Amino acid sequence: MARFVKGTPKPKNSGWKSESKKKRKKIHEIFDDAFYKADGIQKLDKWISASDDNYGAFLKIMAKRIPQAVEVSGSQDNRTPINIMVPASVLKV
Repeated sequence: MARFVKGTPKPKNSGWKSESKKKRKKIHEIFDDAFYKADGIQKLDKWISASDDNYGAFLKIMAKRIPQAVEVSGSQDNRTPINIMVPASVLKV
């Protein structure tokens, strides 16, 4: 097994394989459907509103999902900085 060495380019065959990406996408679609059918938005809203701890936990989850959820197009190098400012008190840091 090859070890990662800082500054070494990634091998071209690394990452998710096309078939795995399709399966992963399908699983996400199934969970999304179940979430909506179970009235998930209203339940999530109720949970978030119940306490500051829940709100902070929700923000942490969303922060992890941002790279997956944001689709950027139109910039020359396909890189656009995203800055999100959240007060530390909300995250209980």
